[in-house]
Amino acid sequence: MNSPIRIGIIGGGWRASYYLRIASLLPHLFHISGVVLRDPTKYSDFLARWNVPVYRSAEELSAKSDFLVLAVSKTAAAACIADLVAADIPVLAETPPATSLAEYEQLAAIAARNPCIQVAEQYPLLPHNQARTAYLGSGKLGDVHHVQVSAGHGYHGISLIRQWLNIGTTLECEIIGRRFSMPIADTPHRGQVSSNEPGVEQQDIAIFSFAGGKSAVLDFARSQYFSTIRSNRILIRGTHGEIQDNTITRKIAPDYFETATIQRTQQGQEGSLFNLSLARLQAGADILYRNPFASHSLSDEEIGIAEALLRMRIFLQEGISFYSLSEALTDVRLGLSMDEALASSGAVTVRIG
Repeated sequence: MNSPIRIGIIGGGWRASYYLRIASLLPHLFHISGVVLRDPTKYSDFLARWNVPVYRSAEELSAKSDFLVLAVSKTAAAACIADLVAADIPVLAETPPATSLAEYEQLAAIAARNPCIQVAEQYPLLPHNQARTAYLGSGKLGDVHHVQVSAGHGYHGISLIRQWLNIGTTLECEIIGRRFSMPIADTPHRGQVSSNEPGVEQQDIAIFSFAGGKSAVLDFARSQYFSTIRSNRILIRGTHGEIQDNTITRKIAPDYFETATIQRTQQGQEGSLFNLSLARLQAGADILYRNPFASHSLSDEEIGIAEALLRMRIFLQEGISFYSLSEALTDVRLGLSMDEALASSGAVTVRIG
């Protein structure tokens, strides 16, 4: 049996806490070897809670780790990635790796040299998204030519669009953008009591037309992350059917059609004596996803992050990439072009690769 993966973390913020919590729940899989903090005095509460060794340099921590997780602010990520690559340190970087065209170009040159770096984009690894991807892989929907994603902003949503349309890192795309503002009722958020005063939400709608005929719509309002009155939506259309959220409809033969629902099986409910956790996702008799951490109580977000950690070890051992820096930069570049189209309420054409 493999020993626990030794993980070092650069950063002490909200995202770093996710990795520490996951490691505390899955100690047989993950061991936190330490954290790098530039000024430990600023993180007294963080260190008191997690009680992990503190290092002043990535080089020191990497000697104790299989790889490092980069969990710094998005404005600091690009420079840190460049430094880690120069030091030949394997890294799993949080998203996004770049936030500007200049950073994109800097990291694109690094990605071309195939460094030992992957990016922890968790959206494709969330259980229901893995289930949808598995169903597409079965070929039962035929060829997918159109996707609508309302489940994550910018590069998050774009990562799902590219995956489900099976579009690589070399592409040409026209993006048309529109941005709207509208009132929204306040709802409780992060422990705060909601008020009767309406707020304002910004809704972004972008249409992607890829060379070759495939297309997509990204429709998202930031309130979907927090508001109990805003929900996510997914539509994937293939030649033989579609997935609408968790409902699958497809043609099987002339005048013969099938409708199935992606069902979620939870352990720890009613008479179950297992921990409260996701067991599997299936449509009819087809099991589309099995939770590898089913005996532990993890949220879907935590399951996606934990899966990224497991896949990072496989990448280092076997060279099997799961979300490379090149892929992440492709989604960042499309996101930057989308932002340009939204800001101008116009059309932008981008060519990558």
